[in-house]
Amino acid sequence: MTETQMNLNVHEIGILLSALQTLSVSDEKVIAKDYGSAPALYNKLYSLYEQMDQSKVQLSYDFTPSF
Repeated sequence: MTETQMNLNVHEIGILLSALQTLSVSDEKVIAKDYGSAPALYNKLYSLYEQMDQSKVQLSYDFTPSF
């Protein structure tokens, strides 16, 4: 198993948490088969998210994604 470290800000972790929340049950099963438990990853990320400074989080949704 290979590990790496990344620096993620509160916004980026929020995006990952949101994406994990939108997974369907079938998607969770596919991910679990190949990579591990999505709920376990969510819990780990959420634990970190709770410890971060969220006081300056002011997201604006008036944009068009570039992807």
